[in-house]
Amino acid sequence: MKKRTILTIILDSVFVVAFNALFFLYGGAHSAASAWVCYGFLHFAYLMVLLTPLMESKGKTASLSRLTTYSISLSYFAINFVFALFVFFYRESIGIIRFGFTPVVSAEIILTVLYIIILAINLLTNDTIAQKQAVHDAGNAFIKTISAKAKYIETLAVEQTLKNRLNDLYATAHASPIHSSSEVAVYERKIEHLLQELEQYVKQNTIEKSAELITEIDGLLTKRNLIVKLL
Repeated sequence: MKKRTILTIILDSVFVVAFNALFFLYGGAHSAASAWVCYGFLHFAYLMVLLTPLMESKGKTASLSRLTTYSISLSYFAINFVFALFVFFYRESIGIIRFGFTPVVSAEIILTVLYIIILAINLLTNDTIAQKQAVHDAGNAFIKTISAKAKYIETLAVEQTLKNRLNDLYATAHASPIHSSSEVAVYERKIEHLLQELEQYVKQNTIEKSAELITEIDGLLTKRNLIVKLL
């Protein structure tokens, strides 16, 4: 990861080094205000290229988020680079059009505002995707946990009727929608707690109490699944 970061910085720096070399080689230190405006915005764009990948939250979608954010900032930097070269060298070398301070500043401001809007939309979208992924993972973990727990408790049962009911409970849990939400969190916590109790009663071969708990767990799981489907 560190090697990749260093390589990225080196590659990005090529543009800045090239621009600075050309800028000062062609008398950039004595340039008009419009050229210095481009110079400043270009370096701001380069700074954003370095900083924006660090804005993403962690998670499974973090790599994709960093890639999209980096691409947006790199595109903004590339446009600034081309525009800066055009403003400075076209005027100095050909001299047909003289770019004034106001048009150049206006163009840079418009470009920067568009960049910030696109970047903000991208960051918000990435954040929404990350949150949805986290909820999905939480729901998936819940289903996997209770399914595995029900299957394990089934192996502890001795009485065949109880085994059959536990197998039905496992089938219901395994087929439950993995999506989760705050509306069903209370049901999920209760189900996990009751499964702990059920394990103890099954180990003790307390059939009547085990059957009651299976019925209660199945009812809570059904309610949970119904709410999830309606969301």
